[in-house]
Amino acid sequence: MSTTAQQFVVYVRVSTDEQGDSRLGLEAQLAACRTHVEHNGGSVLRVFEECDSGGNDEREQFKLAVRLAKRTGATLICSKLDRIARSVLAIAQLVKDNVALRIVEIPNADTTTVYIHAVLAERERENGRQRTREALGILKAKGVKLGSARPGHWKGREHLRLAGLQKARAVRKTKVAARNADLYAEARPIVEQMQGESLRAICSALEAAGVFTPRGSSKWTPTGVKRLREALAAEV
Repeated sequence: MSTTAQQFVVYVRVSTDEQGDSRLGLEAQLAACRTHVEHNGGSVLRVFEECDSGGNDEREQFKLAVRLAKRTGATLICSKLDRIARSVLAIAQLVKDNVALRIVEIPNADTTTVYIHAVLAERERENGRQRTREALGILKAKGVKLGSARPGHWKGREHLRLAGLQKARAVRKTKVAARNADLYAEARPIVEQMQGESLRAICSALEAAGVFTPRGSSKWTPTGVKRLREALAAEV
């Protein structure tokens, strides 16, 4: 009688571009996952790698890994719980979605144990943030320049700064578009029908139609309409 080997979707993550470029952290996590899979007679369906903060639950590769695990019934595996997520809410969502989860560091953990580890990790993360804020506050009070404000901070790494800015802009643009989707749907027909009309005329038309601004105001300004037209054009 033949048995089908358990399939695993491997997810590995580091937090910074520098760590990603070195690949040391990613390779160590991948090795731990592969060893666990082989020891249990399983097979790796696919590996997903990511360089992003664990506090971001909207990570693209993470979402793809979860989607594949759900679709195939495979087990999502990572080396440590904080590689998957750093919030109890994110872990709870995986449980709610019936995603089988395996943590190499705690391989025999049941759902309750995973929750406990998530709670402790979340609390420790917040404690760490508080300690960091206090330490940085002391340094700032002494006039010490911190982070990217330090002289020479980006020397030889300008490409990382630019990549970070582009990523932040793209994320912000996506969030704004999602938040204003209903507004754009209401406003688009009016704006498109009034091609060539003045901004003030479009303001009046939007107000007459009861379309609210992104800030929830019933009053439109020419500047607001100009930004609206730019946003609608960018969606096409």
